[in-house]
Amino acid sequence: MGKCCGTAEYYNHEEQEKETHLRFLKAVGAAKQGEWTFRMKAKRYVPSETLARGTKLIYFVRHGQGFHNLAAAESKFRCDCREEKSGNCPYLDPALTDPRLTPLGVKQANKLARISKDLRLQPEIVYVSPLCRAIQTGLIGFKHLVEEKSSVTFVAVTGAREQSGLHMCDKRRDLSDIKSEFPQVKFDRIKDEKDTLFTSERESDEDLLERAYTFMVDLKKRPEDVIVVCSHSTWLLAVFQCVLDIDSRDFKQWFRTGEMRATVVQWEQPEDESI
Repeated sequence: MGKCCGTAEYYNHEEQEKETHLRFLKAVGAAKQGEWTFRMKAKRYVPSETLARGTKLIYFVRHGQGFHNLAAAESKFRCDCREEKSGNCPYLDPALTDPRLTPLGVKQANKLARISKDLRLQPEIVYVSPLCRAIQTGLIGFKHLVEEKSSVTFVAVTGAREQSGLHMCDKRRDLSDIKSEFPQVKFDRIKDEKDTLFTSERESDEDLLERAYTFMVDLKKRPEDVIVVCSHSTWLLAVFQCVLDIDSRDFKQWFRTGEMRATVVQWEQPEDESI
C-alpha cells in the first residue's frame, strides 16, 4: 500500500526488489564461491581496535537517493525485469539515464559528510562507481578531503558499478561528459568513451558476482589499508551476501540510500594453495 506525502503517492517496491535480488543471487552464489581462490572474512569495525596484519578497513557506501529511486517510489509498477517482464519497470525510462542525486540524496550525502568529518575519517583512497549518483555521493560525503586539499585520490572504477544492462539508470554517460563534470576524480581506469558494459540485456548474476569478487581481490593487492568504496544496492548486496564471509546477519542486509558500513576484511587462501 502506498502512503501519501504531499500530492505524490509512494509505493514500497524496494522491499520486493531486495527479496527478488537476494533470491537470485543466493541461487548462483554457492556455485561461484566454489570456484573462487580467496575466502574473504569480514566483520563490523570497532573504532578502538587496531587492524591486524593482512586486513584492511573498508568503508562501503551506497549512494544517496537518485532520481531513479524517486521515480520507482512514485510508480505504481515495480521492477519485474527478472520475471514477468511486463515493460512497466520504471527503470526502463530513457529520461533516467545515469541520474543524479535528488535533493534528498544530496541531503543524505551531506549527512555522510558530517559523519566522516566528525569521525576524522582519513581513507587513503576513495573508489567510486563511474555512475553519476555514486560519484556525487563520494565527493560530497568525503568533501573534507577535497576542501583540505588532501592527497587522497578519488578513482572511478567499473568493478564497483551497479549491475548493468537494460535499466537506463545503470547506463553510464559518455566518458568525456563525466570527466568534464567531475574533474576531482581520476578516470584513468576507464578507457571507452561509450558505455561498453551496458547492453539491452541485464548483466547476469554470475557476471556481477565475478566482477565484484575480482574487484575485492584487487583491493587485497593495493598498498592502501583504509579504503572507501562508493557503490550501489545490488552490487553491495552481492558483496555482503556472497563475496564476503560475514557472521552477523544484520550486517549483511540491504544498504539504505546514503548508508555507510565500516568493515574489516581479511583475505585467506585455502591451505593447499597458500604459499
